[in-house]
Amino acid sequence: MWQRLILTLAMAALMGAAAATKTGQPLEGGVDPQRVRQIAALLGEQPFAFGPRIDDRAGWQRLAATKAYASAVRDAEKALAKPMPEMTEELYMLFKKTGRRTKEYGKARGERYDRITRFARAECIENKGRFLPPLEAALKAICDEKTWIYNFHDRTLGDYTGKTITIDLSSADVAENLGECLWLLGERLNPATRQLVMDKLRERIFEPYHKAVAGTGMRQWWITADMNWNSVCHAGVVAAALAVCPDRNERAFFVACAEKYSKNFLSGFDGDGYCAEGMGYWNYGFGNYIQLCESVFQATQGGVDLYQLEGARDAALYPVHISLINGVNPSYADCSLDAKPSQQLMSYINRRYELGLKEYVLADFTTGGSLLTSLMYSWSNSATARPQAAGKEAYEIRSFFKHGVLNCRPAPGSTCRLAVSLKGGHNAEPHNHNDLGTFVVVIGKDAPILDPGGEVYTARTFSKDRYKSNLLNSFGHPVPVVAGQLQRTGKEAKAVIVARQDTPAADTLAMDLRSAYEVKELLTLKRTFVYTRTGAGALTVTDDFAFSAPRTFGSALITCGTWQQPSARELLITSGGESVKVTIDAGGVPFTVAAETIKEESHGKTLPTRIGINLTGPQAKGRVVFTIVPVAAAGK
Repeated sequence: MWQRLILTLAMAALMGAAAATKTGQPLEGGVDPQRVRQIAALLGEQPFAFGPRIDDRAGWQRLAATKAYASAVRDAEKALAKPMPEMTEELYMLFKKTGRRTKEYGKARGERYDRITRFARAECIENKGRFLPPLEAALKAICDEKTWIYNFHDRTLGDYTGKTITIDLSSADVAENLGECLWLLGERLNPATRQLVMDKLRERIFEPYHKAVAGTGMRQWWITADMNWNSVCHAGVVAAALAVCPDRNERAFFVACAEKYSKNFLSGFDGDGYCAEGMGYWNYGFGNYIQLCESVFQATQGGVDLYQLEGARDAALYPVHISLINGVNPSYADCSLDAKPSQQLMSYINRRYELGLKEYVLADFTTGGSLLTSLMYSWSNSATARPQAAGKEAYEIRSFFKHGVLNCRPAPGSTCRLAVSLKGGHNAEPHNHNDLGTFVVVIGKDAPILDPGGEVYTARTFSKDRYKSNLLNSFGHPVPVVAGQLQRTGKEAKAVIVARQDTPAADTLAMDLRSAYEVKELLTLKRTFVYTRTGAGALTVTDDFAFSAPRTFGSALITCGTWQQPSARELLITSGGESVKVTIDAGGVPFTVAAETIKEESHGKTLPTRIGINLTGPQAKGRVVFTIVPVAAAGK
């Protein structure tokens, strides 16, 4: 029966723009049938997944001898010693009840799905059949779950009650590891277990995807999204299909879809590699894109190379261009303050794209982790097939993204100690914060003035009340407050770059921020940054404003460190072992300085402090200038 359904769904999707279905048009015209046929000719007769199958004893002996796999059997034995936690209705309903991503749910979910990796890996290494019964028990239990999606993605409980079938980040991840497991173990698994897993993959992954592309079923919005859901879900769905679908025409359909719709993901990098979701989500989203590329590349024997799609290489270089100095990165959007690029991922990219960057070199990619991802890195791949070359240093004194983000760094060998990141953009970005005009100041390995990053996710975070959070609205960023108003949300609120000048000594960036504030009297609001890399370095931030009638005006600095006010016009802000002096010039207009802790649950070790600087009384026009310079630490 399901074989007929495959054909029906595939044919509907392959019709593309030629005809409409009863319920809607194929998604963005569907996929070209001719392209599917071309890809089918590149695929093998049998499914494909990463790593050696269990019968390849030499392959598994080699992996077992590596440090990453040395403890695989012991890890599985530890799991054997504990009962598999149940995914109870009470656990699943915790998000609905509390609005929080609870540890109890996450722990139970992780331990259940982790058994696929542990038992499959251990059985492939040991090859005695000892881990097959517990693995099959885990597979059956996972198939018995009402849904594989995260409980926090099921707010209406449509998936839990069976009214809808959503493919999300979780179900795609589960699918790829189930597919890898079936491929590795083959006929070692009981036929009934294999069929049960296949049926659930078809019901929860393959059929909903087919129908979404054909326009005959529920919309899976992420298929055409320009952010991390696109790459993560496509990586999982395509890997699962390549691993278990017996019909290579169907496998070709999934590859053709990935080739077409992953271009939407790459379009989110603005044509120059800027990731509006920030460093943490770059690791996640682009890391999965690399997995998708490698799955398709290997399955088609290099015939379909998603690595070379327009924008992919630029996106791969995002960490090189966004990093400031000493491994410090701006924590824009929902990132944590210490977000850094994955060394494993960057070293893989460095070799795959033959970048030759000496900062990102690993002699051995062998790694643990999830079943599929670990085997992609640990077995032969298209990166290890290339020579290891490292000579260049990934350093430039400035990098500018047309999104409106400028990073400025000291010249090599200079006495300048300051690096800065200056951000424009708009207020409808993925994982958006209302943060037009925000900036980060780094000295050494510390950021005395910073963007405070994201909050710990709750039900509020991705709801209509998102911007009630003082970490996500503009109150939690070093930007103006105009006539008592914070920045508004939406793409219409955008920083318009009005001037930019780069010289060896200094970089200037000016932006018009008027559209960010719903203040009808606001005539002018220009923020100008001037970064100077002479001497110890300096940053001036100048806000020029004018109203049709006098209104209040203020600004702020954000720190996770400490601060003092040595004089009426000076602040000393310290983080770790580094300090900056901030001189405030309001053109003779009196102002007040008051600090407030931002009491939202953040990922930082300490809650950020907002140092508010507010002009006294309404003003018709004015200028506020912050001059920020490093202060030599004791003993330096």
